Amino acid sequence: MTIDPDARWERWCAAYDASCRDITTLFHNRHVWLTIEEMRKAPTAVELNTIVTNWFTRLYVVTQVAGVRRECDTRADTSSLRWCLDELVKFPEVASRARYEAAIDSDPSRDDELKASIKSGFDLFSGPGLTHIDVQSVQADIDTLASTFDTVRKYTNKILLHRQRNGATLGLSLSWEELDTALNVVGAMLKRYYRLRHPGSILGNLAPELPLGWTTPFEVPWLPDGFVPLPARTIEDHVGPARRKSGGENISDEDGSEPTESDS
Repeated sequence: MTIDPDARWERWCAAYDASCRDITTLFHNRHVWLTIEEMRKAPTAVELNTIVTNWFTRLYVVTQVAGVRRECDTRADTSSLRWCLDELVKFPEVASRARYEAAIDSDPSRDDELKASIKSGFDLFSGPGLTHIDVQSVQADIDTLASTFDTVRKYTNKILLHRQRNGATLGLSLSWEELDTALNVVGAMLKRYYRLRHPGSILGNLAPELPLGWTTPFEVPWLPDGFVPLPARTIEDHVGPARRKSGGENISDEDGSEPTESDS
């Protein structure tokens, strides 16, 4: 099936926007995690039980490596940052100087002098004066993304998503530095192509400033007087009507519909 160039570009933009939401969430997660880590290092910090610290660590690591894996996914039937780059290599004509300049000209908030000055921004993707995006440059970014992701992919697939028999994964691990490096590369790629998606604009910090008051639960006791931890229960006590009768929330929208899959 042949796709109209404009429709193909719109599809590319929608996939990029989904990746942008996903990746900024990953950087938001890291900002929260690093802040909590600094709290724990403070001289006056309460010493947390290993159950709590291990739980926080597992949540963070699983969420982040799954997110990196999601954005580096190479399958054609999924949406990812890697898919966006692959599309540019396959169909470089959709990312044209004419399309880039037309987007700038359509912005009424910019005067003609400013528009003329920022149109040269397409040179970052094509080279001076060329009409379409440079495929070799995009392929170099794909190669960087793929090589950086390799360690995270192995850890995610063989440790988190699968359980190899016969100790086949002994010695396979992921360091904090490797995870942070993978996040940094994914973030750098997102920022680079933001200027192609939004001509004349530059993406600033990937981690948004956190709202005031978000640390309140760490400043005051969480436990009300007389609170007793929940006992362990059988699985039947956690599903269906039994869960709702015990005060648990029903996992559905307010109108009673089932939850839908998010873009991320």
